[in-house]
Amino acid sequence: MPHMSVQALRWPAMAMDRTGLPAGADAHSVPLGALGIGSIEERAYRTLLRLPGSTTAELAETLEIPRPRARRALAVLEHAGLVSRSTGTVARFLPAAPDVGLEALVRDKEAELGRIRTLGALLMEDYREGLEAERNELCEIVTGSDAVLRRFDQLQRSATSEIQVLDTPPYSGPRGPRSNDLEFEILARGVTCKAIYDRAALERSPLAADAILRYVEAGEQARVTSRLPLKLATFDRKLAFVPQSLNQRDVSGAIVVHPCSLLDVLLYVFDELWERATPLTAVREPDAVVPGPDDRRLLALLASGMKDQAIANHLEWSYRTTRRRIAVLLEELGAETRFQAGLAAARRGWLQEGRADRR
Repeated sequence: MPHMSVQALRWPAMAMDRTGLPAGADAHSVPLGALGIGSIEERAYRTLLRLPGSTTAELAETLEIPRPRARRALAVLEHAGLVSRSTGTVARFLPAAPDVGLEALVRDKEAELGRIRTLGALLMEDYREGLEAERNELCEIVTGSDAVLRRFDQLQRSATSEIQVLDTPPYSGPRGPRSNDLEFEILARGVTCKAIYDRAALERSPLAADAILRYVEAGEQARVTSRLPLKLATFDRKLAFVPQSLNQRDVSGAIVVHPCSLLDVLLYVFDELWERATPLTAVREPDAVVPGPDDRRLLALLASGMKDQAIANHLEWSYRTTRRRIAVLLEELGAETRFQAGLAAARRGWLQEGRADRR
């Protein structure tokens, strides 16, 4: 039982307000809720423990609630065996001793949980039969965008050792490589995550490299290659997840590949690509030079995918000056391409402001 609830039950040793709860206690976080007793009902029971023999009217006044609500609360408590009423013209209500009344409710709840546990054991038979049937299915077809996303998340959460991903354009959205915050949770529980990214996706925006490095810093093993043949995810090397359509913008269908020769081929493809891909690292390089405002603006515009002439127009520079400044910036970063510049800038922390999401 939570610490706060234990304190709430120790009402004789604490200052009480007129509701019957400890002073300052939250009436919505009541410990008897697990036994099916609501907050008003618990307040009524606590009040009767302190003021036994109260009438409905007196209880309503003490709790500052309407009489019909107090009447309903007392009915619930009577049904639970926590309150009894005296005979007479005006009914007065007496509380059952907590060690007796609450113990009976606890036993009932334990019996209910026992029945659920028994049901769980019975359902395991259905589960085993389902697994056996699943082994006979080489491929599982998932249709509908929402169903595809739910199934992918389910497979991620079920992974216990390793997830492998091929990430390549085209994408269903405009933001580039995938956005998957669930990966942080998966990495935190010790699952190995390997991802190979298509260089074309990263060259469109240097900020994408910075976004990917956040995952690398969290533990993802990432590599980049010049071209990937397909989108792919594998889970514990037992299941694979691929788009159903060759039109990779279409996320309305997916195929889950179960253990078979096709899965072996997909795993082989990933392993071969992994060996040939270039590792990405999250190690920050020393900041020997701090970029000035113009360089930061220039990097941001490069990251947006603007062409050189558009950048020149935006910064009100000549085309020649713009080309020269870009060349100087690439040299400073030790980069030959915009992709390499984005990666180098990310390592130096130059792109910390305005990180890009990946999807």
